[in-house]
Amino acid sequence: QLSTPAVITNYFLKTHGGTHIVQCLLSLLASVLGVACLMLPAFPSSAAVGATAAASATTVNPKSLGRKILLSSIKYQLMQQTLLLAMVKHASGLLGVVSLGASRIPQLGIRNARRHLELVAMDPVGQYLFYCSLLVVWIGWFGGNSGGGMGDYVSKLRGGVISIMNASAAATATAASSDATTSSGNASEDTAATVAQLLDTLSQQPPPWFLSQPTGGFIIPIIILGPVLLREIVSILWVFSDVLTLAVTSSGGATMAGRFCSRMLSGCRSILDAFMSILITSDQWRNADSFQRQRALAKLVSRCSLVMELAVGAILMGDAVQSFWGFAFVGSAASGGVGRLPFKCVLGKMACAHLYLNFLLSKRKKIAAVVGSVREGGGGAIVNRVLDVMIDPKKEMGLSEDDE
Repeated sequence: QLSTPAVITNYFLKTHGGTHIVQCLLSLLASVLGVACLMLPAFPSSAAVGATAAASATTVNPKSLGRKILLSSIKYQLMQQTLLLAMVKHASGLLGVVSLGASRIPQLGIRNARRHLELVAMDPVGQYLFYCSLLVVWIGWFGGNSGGGMGDYVSKLRGGVISIMNASAAATATAASSDATTSSGNASEDTAATVAQLLDTLSQQPPPWFLSQPTGGFIIPIIILGPVLLREIVSILWVFSDVLTLAVTSSGGATMAGRFCSRMLSGCRSILDAFMSILITSDQWRNADSFQRQRALAKLVSRCSLVMELAVGAILMGDAVQSFWGFAFVGSAASGGVGRLPFKCVLGKMACAHLYLNFLLSKRKKIAAVVGSVREGGGGAIVNRVLDVMIDPKKEMGLSEDDE
């Protein structure tokens, strides 16, 4: 009998054509970076901060404002890096499928192997590879309201903010060493001047509209990263469950580590059953076998992702229309002297919107199914389900009265 480490090692190295361990690591990194991106603040609005400073008696803290701008620039980078890691993960999955299909050509034949590869490339691996690739290009090459893309925009913004903060710190140190009677009045003037410089830098280099606070800088990153994070987190949890199951099965519960894994697996399954019994009815979930549970969970994740993908399509279309309108009709004089986008960026955003529209058209059958379920009373069923859970959550989770 193989040892537990050997069984787990074989699980990671022999699954998915030998790319399973790479996919798991990339999923974990993408999930960590995605959650960190969602936790960081959005870009502050220069107009809102200026109005707040003018309306209140106290001035805005320049250190807090500068720190928030820097953290917001990190949020911008983490969004693209999350999508990039997810793209590499799905690309490695395709490579694993190609390798596995090539090794089975003698048994299946070339025609059957090709059909299998086409099915995997169409849904969902190939589609989410396209989704992540397109959004990486859209954010990285055509973002930042400048012609240099995301990297150029972030470097310029950080350089301006850091130089302003360093100059402010040097001025504060100089004022502290001067006469104490005149330093208090100069300190408030220096603070106001620093805030004005930071706001001017932010207005001259405005962030993307989908990351600024007035236009949903907190909601839109959730919508963009939602389909990716939802699938990656579910994938990590499923791998964690597989590892615990293999550890318990290979050890037989004879060792202390095996007993600990058995108790952890039992507790995780109880939590999962209670949670899934809320999303799916208790009878359907608890009476289903492992294969039926996987299909039910995949269907739930697919529908939630599809709703967010439709919202992402609306964002890309709105961004393309806004960019074209500003380039064709507004001009640089009416945009606060910032300068309009180069034509290549406008054309690139329109191309991204067109390609994403074709991506959604490839899913028109799934979209029609979701719309049909809503028309047939799906919205009312969701409301009734929420009310049932609020009235009697213990019953809806499938717990008996004697369960603790």
